[in-house]
Amino acid sequence: MNKFGKFLKKEISQNGLSQNKFAEKIGVSSYYVGQMIKGEKRPPSRELQIKIANSLNFDEEKKVKFFNMIAKEKKDIPSDIYDGVISDEAKWDKIRKVLNKGENNYD
Repeated sequence: MNKFGKFLKKEISQNGLSQNKFAEKIGVSSYYVGQMIKGEKRPPSRELQIKIANSLNFDEEKKVKFFNMIAKEKKDIPSDIYDGVISDEAKWDKIRKVLNKGENNYD
């Protein structure tokens, strides 16, 4: 079981859900949930990540932890950041400027 799987299993349990009930809430099979927990499946799609976070009632801090954990495992950017910039090309340019100037220069 990987870090994501342990985290997901703990959160499902803390919400008083069985794997079956959780799977039903997010619209996947319980088999798929079991595979995610065991680390046999890559972390879920962006769409499913949002469903998971909402169904497990994550506060903002936990959402950030959740999205960051998945992004690191997938070698991707966190879903909340992706969703916030994907449709706004002006933000892409701002991000490029920050990356080109260094992390402490935001103007």
